[in-house]
Amino acid sequence: MRQAEGSVSGQALARELGISRVALWKRIEGLKAWGYTIEAGRRGYALVRDDGLCPADLPLPVRVLPRASSTMDAARDWGFSGAPSGAAVLALRQSAGRGRGGRAWESPGGGLYLSLVLRSPLPAVFGGALVLETARSLLEVLGASGVRGASFRWPNDINAGPRKLGGILLESFGDLDRPDFYVLGIGLNTVPVEIPGRTSAGLEDLADHAPRRRDLAASLADRLRAWCARPDTHPRRWAALVPDPRRPARAELWNGRIRKLRPRGFTARGELSCSGPALAYGECRKMTYEGEEP
Repeated sequence: MRQAEGSVSGQALARELGISRVALWKRIEGLKAWGYTIEAGRRGYALVRDDGLCPADLPLPVRVLPRASSTMDAARDWGFSGAPSGAAVLALRQSAGRGRGGRAWESPGGGLYLSLVLRSPLPAVFGGALVLETARSLLEVLGASGVRGASFRWPNDINAGPRKLGGILLESFGDLDRPDFYVLGIGLNTVPVEIPGRTSAGLEDLADHAPRRRDLAASLADRLRAWCARPDTHPRRWAALVPDPRRPARAELWNGRIRKLRPRGFTARGELSCSGPALAYGECRKMTYEGEEP
């Protein structure tokens, strides 16, 4: 169906595959379950949207779940069972997706819900560096895929202007000086979803043709696996991600306190360098500029 222009008859497909029409129908239904949009009409079957997540289409160690409570939990369990670095867990839907601080992440069908198992000599105190490298890689991959206007808001938001496009979540497991592995979660909206108190954006708003989820997942897994094997934590890598130093900001800390600051850059550990002590990724739940809604 990928090579065809338009529809392909069921008879021709069944003959090419050497199966019955009933078996073909079952295969088509299976592809739909993986997220491919296939329409059936008088002329046969047509592949309308080739954005499914069949494991055979993903060139990496992967588990694709039709529905999961959270890909983070599934990746954690796989990590403890020996998953290699760069192994990916994807879900078509999540029933209990989460963001930072235990906040719920809305996960309807069609979005990218990806968690990577990453093994690295990087100590846990450098976890913020991995988040920044993820943001850098994600924005570069999106830009190369034709997505316009995506940006990073430290500590973990992927935005399109004032609208939320996605987010990054990091958890580590094992010793603090050298974790056994990290689980890195990336969530992206394909279309806008309802977020209480915020407007959202989707990849389809930002590109003539939204990139395929499996291409994004494979590119990110490959780049981050390579970086984790030999981490480069020089702050120059993340210069484009630094919050606007001209604007006073407010950081909501893990304990609910508010800290006023003026951003200056990032440290090698991925901390936000600012007026006063540097602020670690794990210390800050959310950052807003003065005058924005908290």
